[in-house]
Amino acid sequence: MDEVADGIFVGTVSDAEDESLLRRRGVDAVVSLTHDDPDTGAVARVDAPMTDGPRNEYDAFAAAAETVVKRREAGQRVLIHCSAGASRSPAVAAAAMTRLTDRSLGEAFEQVLAPRSEVDPHDALVRRAATFATEGRE
Repeated sequence: MDEVADGIFVGTVSDAEDESLLRRRGVDAVVSLTHDDPDTGAVARVDAPMTDGPRNEYDAFAAAAETVVKRREAGQRVLIHCSAGASRSPAVAAAAMTRLTDRSLGEAFEQVLAPRSEVDPHDALVRRAATFATEGRE
């Protein structure tokens, strides 16, 4: 699990199921992008299931990113996780960061990549993130 922005973490399903890790990092909520039901213990879990690649509807992507935005605006520290923490969760994190900061999507992806070298989002998810970022700037 890596903190990619203030209070925004990106990680794996294993990270989401490690309650002691969540507590050590001060995570208040887990946004789960998998179709699994990870046991986050006493840490709140918000299910926003997505698949990797082009099969996601934009609304599902936007709902996940908006959940992160709302939780951060409420002062919560959020872990966004998918299976490997390489595609879905980094894309959602970068999209949310465009709404929470003055960063462009490219800058947000660079910030996510800095601590997390395994980031490799599917092109379709990058397009979803771009749409989300654009809508937030209108």
